[in-house]
Amino acid sequence: MNEKNLLKLITIGPVLFIPLVVFLIFFNYIFFTQELFNTTTANLKEELISQQKQNTISKVKMAVDFMVYERSTIEERLKEKVKDRVKQAYAIGQNIYKQNSATKDTSSIKKMITDALRPMVWNEGESFIFILDKKGVFTLAPEYLKELEGKSILDFKDATGRYVIQEEIALVSREGEGFLWDTFTRPNKDPSIQYQQVAFVKDFEMFDLYLGSSEYLDSTTQEIEKTALDILRNINKNTQGYFFVFDTKGKVILHSSNPELEGQNLLTSQSPTYKTLTQKLLSKNSSNFGDFISYTWQNPDSGKVETKLSYFQKVPHTEWVIGSGFYTDGIEHIAAEKKAQMQESNDAKIFMLKIYALLFTLASLGISIFISKKLQTKFALLKMALERKSNELQELNLALEEKIRKRTQELENAYIKMKYIANTDSLTQIKNRYSFLNAFNEELKKHKNEQKEFSLLMFDIDHFKRINDTYGHNIGDIVLMEITEVVKGCLRTEDIFGRVGGEEFMIFLPQTSLQEAQEIAQRVRKAVDENNFSVVQHATISLGVVTSHKDEEGAEMFKRVDVALYEAKSQGRNRVCVG
Repeated sequence: MNEKNLLKLITIGPVLFIPLVVFLIFFNYIFFTQELFNTTTANLKEELISQQKQNTISKVKMAVDFMVYERSTIEERLKEKVKDRVKQAYAIGQNIYKQNSATKDTSSIKKMITDALRPMVWNEGESFIFILDKKGVFTLAPEYLKELEGKSILDFKDATGRYVIQEEIALVSREGEGFLWDTFTRPNKDPSIQYQQVAFVKDFEMFDLYLGSSEYLDSTTQEIEKTALDILRNINKNTQGYFFVFDTKGKVILHSSNPELEGQNLLTSQSPTYKTLTQKLLSKNSSNFGDFISYTWQNPDSGKVETKLSYFQKVPHTEWVIGSGFYTDGIEHIAAEKKAQMQESNDAKIFMLKIYALLFTLASLGISIFISKKLQTKFALLKMALERKSNELQELNLALEEKIRKRTQELENAYIKMKYIANTDSLTQIKNRYSFLNAFNEELKKHKNEQKEFSLLMFDIDHFKRINDTYGHNIGDIVLMEITEVVKGCLRTEDIFGRVGGEEFMIFLPQTSLQEAQEIAQRVRKAVDENNFSVVQHATISLGVVTSHKDEEGAEMFKRVDVALYEAKSQGRNRVCVG
């Protein structure tokens, strides 16, 4: 069939077919409408009561099913909530890293990330974003645990005796991200009590860190229950259709019609009516199956005490009973009114159908179908043409943007590479002498202006010439690199570490007293002494430590730390001396 014949069929067909169909439909509809009216009004009162009972049962079952469903989604929604938080925090941290990795050092970027994520708290501080390194050291802690920042909680046990931090580290190391159930303390509550919660942790691959968040199970449960109750409260606000919820101890959880009863225990009420009804209700709802109860209650519409029929059902796996009902005293009056209304409505409906239906349907349907089809065709063609032009322009724009992006990226990469080579020791990949001295002078000036104490640590490798002579310089280079990695693992993020000579290294310790510097030096010395090297059996280092003096220049400090290092060598090596 060609396009012309098809268009003719679409145009003429509805005009011929629709009137015949509409006529037959209306003829049968008028006949059955009258028969249905006669049948319906014969036993209207009984049917109204039965209908009300079925409606009430359906409403209560709907409410029960709704509560069951809401409770069944608690764990899924809880997991989705904490995962979304961590994904958002991860995206923020990743964006900060991408924007600053070319211009700022690692410690600065980490600080920017922790500062950006610290305000991310929920539930009045109960839920938050936390960051730890893979040795269990808290990098970002919540306000109520802030004293733990910078400290290791690797051996923390929850209430069940699990090493949850170790499990988190193992999870992110193995899978990159995942969920863990554990128990933990809560802010503003007894710190000796721990609560069940779910945590989501994710590897922050740019650094040796991972971040996560958690939510307490009971917080989400209460939140979901409150939301569900609010929904039930507003589903139907008329006096015949509200819900009421009790627990099995007689406490009113929800009563839309009498909200003043909410929170009261009707088993201990002064009202005999309330007390008797509640006892009757609870005695019939020991199982999860529903039942009707007939009792008297004040009708909010009439103000009179009338007979009421209510259906109650217990919510499975909870202590809640949900009910709804209706007043039966007015059903006969309602039936008479409804019959009169139905008669009037039925007569009017039949009259209007006979006079207007056929002509109106014929004209409106015929014209609307014809116009609709024509417009749809025209708009479809226009849309296709516009989309084609739009796609062509978009492809051209994307191609130009891609060329600009590639050229810009090439220039940025070249600059980053040149800057990195100029400031980094090619063997150990830490600051070279030039870069370290520049960083030291900047920090020296800043600490003097702020009048803050700082320390300087210098070390070299004991008998390093013997290692080179015995094993060769390539083995010596490997020893240098392994010692560098060991030392880096002992330092703080704010410490500045550089190679200033063949086997000589310096570490700037900002805001660090002499005693703290000695502890760090001993930690470094011990870590190297106990390290299992891959190419030699054993290697040690000697260290000199000094702290800042008022108005002292950098050259004087370098001289003192060099003397202290010489003293460590003179006393037998593998030791720390203070200058």
